[in-house]
Amino acid sequence: VRDMLKCLVSFLFALALVMPAWSESMSPEDLTAKLETVRDKAGLVALGAVVADADGQILALAVTGDRVRGKGDAAQPDDAWHIGSNTKMLTALLYGRLVERGEARWGATLPELLPDLADEMDAAWSDITIEDLLAHRSGMAANPGVTWFLTSRASSNTVEAQRTSLARAALAKPPKTEPGSFTYSNYGYMVAGAALDRIAERMGHQNYESLFLAELVPSGEGWGFGPPPEGIEGHRKGLFGGLKGQGAGLDADNPPALAPAGTLHVPLEAHARLLSSFLTPDETEAKLLMPYPDEASDYALGWGVVPDSPSGAALGHSGSNTMWLSTVRLYPDAGVVVIVNTNSFSEKGVQALNGLAEDLAAAYGAAPQD
Repeated sequence: VRDMLKCLVSFLFALALVMPAWSESMSPEDLTAKLETVRDKAGLVALGAVVADADGQILALAVTGDRVRGKGDAAQPDDAWHIGSNTKMLTALLYGRLVERGEARWGATLPELLPDLADEMDAAWSDITIEDLLAHRSGMAANPGVTWFLTSRASSNTVEAQRTSLARAALAKPPKTEPGSFTYSNYGYMVAGAALDRIAERMGHQNYESLFLAELVPSGEGWGFGPPPEGIEGHRKGLFGGLKGQGAGLDADNPPALAPAGTLHVPLEAHARLLSSFLTPDETEAKLLMPYPDEASDYALGWGVVPDSPSGAALGHSGSNTMWLSTVRLYPDAGVVVIVNTNSFSEKGVQALNGLAEDLAAAYGAAPQD
């Protein structure tokens, strides 16, 4: 997991160095051919991409390759893809929507978010806010310990109980890193998830997961947590080096309690429609897109800032559980959101997906204004 995080942080905002030529939109055939070329060159099993405008209209959607290497079963446009840490921007969005409803508050501190744990917290956590958690500036460690990753899948405790235990253990000690400094932290998002577990219970839901699916996304669109139950599978290198499909069991993803930080799956179209509203953001979405704590930061609340994209100012994120890779790019100047996914992880794949996102923004977005 730590190696995967290093790769993601290194490449999270890597962009193609060649300026794209602004052009007319590609034909469906040309789009599919483009994806197939990228897929073949990068050695990917399957590749999918979608482009949407601010109205949620799908301007382009194509998939190529196989659901599982060696099975001859072609990936389909409505298949779900695991999006890894691109879950984070949606955990932040869920919290923001709860603020709108009066169920949560921006600026809430850890003792307010987790009142049942307040008496056990080290004093250094007393002023850490929900924004600090969502912006990776809380002082939390990057991840729970290796032992937790190895044992938690077999735990008989619920995911919400596991998140409470993790929050209690971390917050009873001083911060691992300097509060206010940036440390990319799955652990911080799990603690935010523990806070959302408490809001969920108050609202009559079981936990963060059920709250998310009931309150943030439409039913019937294919959203869920963990590996997709059918269709495309994630891949990792097998014993003899080739990529091997990982199925849909517990070992095909990070432990379930990590959900707020990165275990969502969703089809391309549903994902793009939800994110398209960020192109003309409401008050909550604008807050999530604002660099935190100030304009000097290159990370907002679940979104990374990419100021030098050839397609104009951009925001984005990448996500991977080491078996999948998902890249999201929001191009407000070009008026499009682009999502590119594949079902394996490699540094070559990261570069390929970032470059493809730029190419699709150039092909389907509005030309930047002088």
